[in-house]
Order: sequence, then structure tokens, then C-alpha cells
Amino acid sequence: MIIKEICIKNFRSYYGDNNKFEFSDGLTLILGDNGDGKTTFFEALQWLFNTTIDKGNIDHVSEMRKSKLDIGEKDEVSVSMLFEHDGEKYVEKSFSVERTDDNNFRIGSLNYIGYETSGAERVKVSGKNLIDRCYDAFIQRFSMFKGESELNVFNNPAALKDLVDKFSDIRKFDDLVEYTTSFKEKANAAYLKEMKSDKKVSGEAKSLELQINRLGEEISTKKQDIKDKTTSLEIYSKRLGDLEANQEASERYKDIQSRLKNKEERSRKLKAKISLVDYNHALLDKMWILCAFPKVLQEFKQKCSALSREKRKLEKEDERKKAIEIGKVEAVKEIQGALVNGTPELPWYLPNQETMEEMLHDRICKVCGRPMEEGSDAYNFMLQKLEEYKKHVELEAAKKSQKKAIEEKELFCSDNIESLHSLSLSLSGSNESQINGLIIEINDRMDLVGRLNLELKEVEKQIQDTIDEKSRLLIQAGNVSEEVLEKDFNDIKGLFEQKNRAELRLKDLTNELTQLQARMEGLKKQMDELNPDSSQVKVYRDVHRVLEVISKAFVVAKKENLRRFLADMEDKANSYLELLSATDFHGEIRLSQTADDSTEIHLYSSNGTEIKKPSGSQLTVMYISVLFAISDFTQEKRDEDYPLVFDAATSSFGDSKEENFYNVIDHLKKQCIIITKDFITKGEIRFSEIEKLTCSVYRIKKADGFDNKNMATICTTIEKIK
Repeated sequence: MIIKEICIKNFRSYYGDNNKFEFSDGLTLILGDNGDGKTTFFEALQWLFNTTIDKGNIDHVSEMRKSKLDIGEKDEVSVSMLFEHDGEKYVEKSFSVERTDDNNFRIGSLNYIGYETSGAERVKVSGKNLIDRCYDAFIQRFSMFKGESELNVFNNPAALKDLVDKFSDIRKFDDLVEYTTSFKEKANAAYLKEMKSDKKVSGEAKSLELQINRLGEEISTKKQDIKDKTTSLEIYSKRLGDLEANQEASERYKDIQSRLKNKEERSRKLKAKISLVDYNHALLDKMWILCAFPKVLQEFKQKCSALSREKRKLEKEDERKKAIEIGKVEAVKEIQGALVNGTPELPWYLPNQETMEEMLHDRICKVCGRPMEEGSDAYNFMLQKLEEYKKHVELEAAKKSQKKAIEEKELFCSDNIESLHSLSLSLSGSNESQINGLIIEINDRMDLVGRLNLELKEVEKQIQDTIDEKSRLLIQAGNVSEEVLEKDFNDIKGLFEQKNRAELRLKDLTNELTQLQARMEGLKKQMDELNPDSSQVKVYRDVHRVLEVISKAFVVAKKENLRRFLADMEDKANSYLELLSATDFHGEIRLSQTADDSTEIHLYSSNGTEIKKPSGSQLTVMYISVLFAISDFTQEKRDEDYPLVFDAATSSFGDSKEENFYNVIDHLKKQCIIITKDFITKGEIRFSEIEKLTCSVYRIKKADGFDNKNMATICTTIEKIK
């Protein structure tokens, strides 16, 4: 099958019906930058070739076309191909889309039609049947590849058998081996039956048959043991190959894990030291709640001292005021005692109250002895004097009371200030020193925690750096898990020992099988050397011998043909490898068959050393070389060709590798469609490199003016530039 033309209509970013690609028989490049529609083109082909889909999908409809549909309006989504395969043929897959309201669409039924030329007429056929006939799923497995990761088709264990069945006559040997084995067993059974019926040799024949049957069971068991051990050995070898490929990574991983463990242990110890003191408990248990008390105590003592000074000052001032008041009282007393009505008199205390009352009663002056008649001046004088005396006594009593009140008056009625001062003194000394020590204790603790936190921050940064280093290692090791690397490190020695034991055991089993087979040959020879009377037995024996030889010949022929098939494919693959890597080291491809009849692709140096860690570009070229070889087999064995379609298969190539690769592909007589962003730098095509090629070149890109937040504005444009 050779693709002539691909047309895409309203399929995702390919808006409208003017999206046509024309292809030559050789190389066609479709160049596009990220997001320009390269993968959409590849997936449009996959959708066209997928014969298992029977309905349309709204996700395949162009967002731009949906946005432009009016309610009730209908359009079509389609991908079609014009191709050459025993004449020109055409296939188209399509479905309709109709807007039913502002937000909903109706998807029509899927149409899958084809046309082919029959004589002079163009006949309509089923598109599904046409693709299945001309480009079946098996061929697609070996011709369409999305990215580099899909290039190794032998990741599928059934790939070799499928290839053998499609491209060689080896499968015919399966029936021949089966038939001849069946004939051999039947002839052998008939032969033994006749031998046991011959009276002359029946006894020996039965004994030999019994031994042969037992030995046959042993040989069968031994062969199964050898197959199982071979499979185990292949598993060990493959596992060791993976381990050896990751050995350096495993050792680095172990070192990283050791460093990480130490850092995490340090982190745990730092956190333990930081959390050693519970601040909430320490407030009471360690009396940290008093940490601010020294300042309060100092201020308290200062205020108590000030209060005491102020009290003494006020008490002194009060004593002075009391003295002045008492003095005033005394002065008033003297003045009142010296003057009575402003006239000097005898002292008020001579005579006293009792004498004056007696004199008034007796009406005689006991000082001068003269009589005092009631109403006389002397009498009235004495009476007045008595009244003044009484008043004076009352006044004197009042003054004494006033003086006493002045003297007894207290400025401070309580001893609170003295109590405060005593408390201030009691809190000083050792208690004050103990409380002051809390500040130092707390400050020391906070300083230590600060330093520990800084160290913890640095350790946690180192832990994160180590974790990042481990993540990078896992990525470099092929995204294997930590458990795998850990197990790799711990198991590699054990696997070496298991592999060595398996090799020794396989050698022993092979020797044992050889011995058993030799014994079997001896028993069969003894059976054949028996000389029966019956000529019929001899005929059966000869037939059995011939069929046994034929059966062995077909088994050997089958193995030899498979070996030659792989050798031919290997030679073709290495021829392409030589071409594609002419200026670079490439090694040699070797295809090896495993115990489970699958195939593995390996790259070897010419000195016999396996290249266990080929670069990404080496792997890509190796796989592509094998694919080209398979394509050649298709053309040779089935007399048909098919295109190879690669989407971003060369992303691991450097500039020099890329240039040589395309120069070689450009001159191969094989249809290749490569969808790539090679030859594009900062959105611009490197035309100087394109001009060196003879192939067709298309440029796809997003139409200008799109809104980077609105898919409905995205439209892929197609330009044929060469």
C-alpha cells in the first residue's frame, strides 16, 4: 500500500475541508512546532485505519466548526485516503454533526466507505473491509509509531510468531512435525505390539519396552527441567542485565539513602532537643511565669522606698503643724488669763471656784476680810469673777481637749506602708537572686533553641536536597521505583549466585539428559537387534525407523529455518543500521530467541561486548533499522509494500545525527511519513537544511490571530513548501 493523498475535514484543529496532503513514494516530512497539529494528523490516520470503531465522537469535531454552526445547521467530519494497492483505491470515514441548541450537538451515524477499480469501473465497497484487506491491524503494528517509546515492536512476546507466520514458510513445519511425530508414535506402538506377540522375543521385548517407557518419562521430565531451568536462567540473566545497568544507580542510591538516613536522624535529635522543654508546663513547673517579676520587684521596691520617704516627710511636716497649733492654743490661754474685760486682774486661779462661791455665800471677802453685800459692787465683781472663772474653766477644758486632739491626731491611720516595705525586704536577697536566675535560664534556653532551629533548618534543606538528588537518580535510572533500586542493591549478589547455580544445574541436567538419551538409544538398539521369527515385525521395525528419521529431520528443519529467518532479518537490520549511523558508532544488532519463543533485540560491539546502556538515539536507530528490515520482508514475501509513519520518533537525535538520518531516509526506496518538529528553530524553518533533501515537505502551524485561551480559535493551516 502506497498512500497518495490524505484529506482531513473538521477533525479537531483541521477546520474546513481544504486540508490536503499529497505523498510521494519516498519520504514526506510534515513539520510543525509544539501545538501545531502534528499529533492530531497522526491520530486522524489512526482513526481512519481503526476498523473497530462504529460511531462518531464529539471530541473529534473541530471546536472552530462547532462555534460557527447555527442551530439546526449540519456539517461533516471526515478523513479520507487515496492509495495504491493492486490498483488505485479510496477510503473515507465520516460522520455528521448538527447543532441542536446553544450547547448541544447531535452526532450522526458513522460512514465507512471505499472505492476500488474493477476493470474499467470504479466500484463502491466497504471501507472497513478495504482497510482490513489492504492495511490490516498486524501491518499497522509494524508501521505506525507515536514517539520513540513505541518503536520496539518486540516488546510484544507474540511479535516473532506473528512475523514468522506472516513472512515465512516456517509455520508449515508445525503441521509436518505434528504429522510425522504422530506417525512415528503409531508406527512405534504397532512395532512394539508385534514384538510382544512374537513368542521368540516377547519376553525380552516386554522388558525392554518397560525400560524404554520409564526412561522416556525420565527424559521427558529432564527436558522439562532443562526448559524450566533455561527460562530461569534467562530471567536471571535479564534481571542481572537490568541490575548491572542500574548497578551504579543502585550504589548511588544506597549512598544517598545512607546520607538521608543520617540527616533524618539528626533532624529527629534536633527536634527532640527543641521540644525537650514544654513551655506551657515550664510556666508553672519551672516558675517561668515569674520571668518578668524582677523588673516588677525592682519597681515595687522603689515605690515602697518612695512611700516610706514620703511618709517620713509628711509625718515631720505634721509634727511641725501640730506644734504650731498647740502653741497657738497656749498663747490664747495666756492672753485670756491676763485680761478680763481689758483690765489687769489677779490671776484667775486665786481664789479658786470653791472659795469664790463660799465668799458669795458668806458675803465676805476672804482675801481682805471686808463684807460683800448682795448687790454691792464687790459682790457683783466677785459674782462676775466667778462666772468668768467658770467660763475660763470651760474654755481651758476645751483647749486641753483641743490640744489633746491635736496631739493624738494621726496622719497615717494604718501600717500598710510598713507592711509593703517589709514585703519588699522579704522578696529581696536569695529569693530575688533565684527569680533573677529564671531570666538567664530562659534566655539560655531560647538562645539554644534558636541555634538548634537554625541547624534544623539547614539539616532539613540538606534532606530536601538529598531527596531531590534521589528523585533525579530515579529518573535517570529509567523511572524505576526506590524499592527496585533498594532490592537491586541487596539482590545483585544473590542473583549472581542464583545464576551461577542455575548454570551449573543446567549443565548437570544437560549431561544427565545426554546420558539418558544414550541409554535410550542403547535400549532401542537392543530392541532393534532382537531377532523375531515374524517377518511382519521386521516390516514394522523398518517403517518405525524411517518415520523416526523423518520426524527428526522436520524438527531440525523447523529450527534451522527459524534460525535462518532471524539471521536474514538481522542482516537486513544491520544494513540499515550501517546506513543510518554511517558517521556515528552504532554497533551490531542481534536478534535472540528466548526460551518462551519470543525475541529480544540487543546491540553488541564487534568485539562481542553487549552495549547495555545504549543512548536514546542509538535505540531509536536500532529499532527503526529492524522496522525497515520487517518492511523489506513484507515486500519480498507478500509482494506488497506499506508506509512507515513516525510521529516525533527522533526527539533524542542531535543535529549531526538528525542530518545524517534524514539524508539516508531521503534516498531509500521506501514510503516514509515523518511528522516532526525537526528543522524548526524558534518557530522558523531552517530552509538551508531542507534544500539538501529531495523529499516532499509540508509545514503545518496554527493560523495567526488565535486566542490562547479559546480552543474555538485554533485552526491548523497547511503549506507545501517543497
